[in-house]
Amino acid sequence: MAEPIEDFLPAFHFRERHQRRIEAPPEQVAARLRAVDLADSPWIGPLCASGGLPARLAGRRPRSAGGATAAAGGPAPAAGDAAADDALRAGTLGAFFDKAFVTLRDDPARGLVVGAVGAFWRNEGGIVRVTPAQFATDRSPGCARLAWMFDFQPVDDGRACLAVTETRIHCNDAAARRAMTLYWLLIRPASGLIRREMLRLLARRCSDPGSPR
Repeated sequence: MAEPIEDFLPAFHFRERHQRRIEAPPEQVAARLRAVDLADSPWIGPLCASGGLPARLAGRRPRSAGGATAAAGGPAPAAGDAAADDALRAGTLGAFFDKAFVTLRDDPARGLVVGAVGAFWRNEGGIVRVTPAQFATDRSPGCARLAWMFDFQPVDDGRACLAVTETRIHCNDAAARRAMTLYWLLIRPASGLIRREMLRLLARRCSDPGSPR
């Protein structure tokens, strides 16, 4: 079965993928994804702040949009808050998705795909507001499209699952690709750590019988 992200961004210039086995059925894991509390991690805030590094190198104070969410996988909507606090202020992972992305698919049985369009390497994130229908056809100059997937694939006859998170980025033109190449080199280490930490938090939530959905 093709993974859901293929329906939204089959071609890409940048890609990141992580996975973790979780000892719970896919439906249970998918149901608890949005309830993951980002504040439960001591690492996500500082790692998100590292997304503002390009702005600091250029002598500008990083804003929340370009900093926190670019490192985490994409843009945030509004500037003005400290980058390190932006993701944590969202509270749950679901609130973070709703604040920073457009939902492309939300399947209770398998997982979630969210997307964004923007110049993610800019201090303010350079966000282009799009609807789910507009995402696939957007060609805004100097921008890129980003799709971020959480997919839960059954293993052991559905008693457990392989939780997969994958991010793909497709640049709309050569200028965007040049800018994104440098930015990707800068944020890629923190980006990978954030995604693995999110999977760890999700696995912990699913292992706790008393954990709220």
